Amino acid sequence: MFRLLKNIIRFVFLLIILAVSVFCYARYIEPNMLREVDVTVSSSSLPVEANGLKIAVFGDTQFGDYYNMEDFQRILDALEDEEPDMIVFTGDLIDYYDIYTGDVSLISEKFAEMKAPYGKFAIFGNHDYGGGAENEYKAIMEAGGFTVLKNEYQAIDEKKVAIIGIDDVLIGYGDPTIASWGRPDYYNIILAHEGDLVDEVLDYNSDLMIAGHTHGRQINLKFFDDYILPPYGKKYIHGLFQFENQRKTQLYVNAGVGMSTLPYRFLSPPELTLITLELPSAAE
Repeated sequence: MFRLLKNIIRFVFLLIILAVSVFCYARYIEPNMLREVDVTVSSSSLPVEANGLKIAVFGDTQFGDYYNMEDFQRILDALEDEEPDMIVFTGDLIDYYDIYTGDVSLISEKFAEMKAPYGKFAIFGNHDYGGGAENEYKAIMEAGGFTVLKNEYQAIDEKKVAIIGIDDVLIGYGDPTIASWGRPDYYNIILAHEGDLVDEVLDYNSDLMIAGHTHGRQINLKFFDDYILPPYGKKYIHGLFQFENQRKTQLYVNAGVGMSTLPYRFLSPPELTLITLELPSAAE
């Protein structure tokens, strides 16, 4: 009986140590990581002019109590090393604008340090509305050198690439039908904060959709999905997806870099995605 009690106490003690270790890792270690994910997207719709184009993707900074400018420096350092051709921000700049105590001009200054010869593009996320953010987000991003696309289209004719930005659909005025503006002779990149919108653009000339929103679950345990995953972020949670429509559309959902609601990341570290566009022959 004494031996059994001793083993139970030992088991409980080990569980406590494990729980404390997981807590410390999720609170203090993983949120301070930055995973650089290299993704090759191959498409027969890609014009030869765009072959090899490298796109850096990040989003969901959620600046606030859990993510600050010191944390963001890791993104700047990585981008300086990678020298992307284009940079995409997938939305959700500040967690809660109305209670944010930081200097937004510092965000613009840091974003302005990013260099990309073919442009820096951003879209609205759901956190970029509310608390006065709707009236300030675009100005903050534009001061940082980003073009904010709100149900808008911009062509990079030199590369025969089009960028189509869909506004946030949860709180904003998102209109997925603007994907119909995609030209058949251009490679059309759709930017949308919520990845589940991809199902609404597959009938158009959509080649690649880039999204965020889900934080890659943030706490990457599937049995918490009903509590963690947000609306329009329940189907395509993280990574690269391929569709069998006419244009063979692909979707990449970035895991984001910040945190919201809880200051934890577990098995879903902050992510900078580097997408390289290639013709099928070049990818083989």
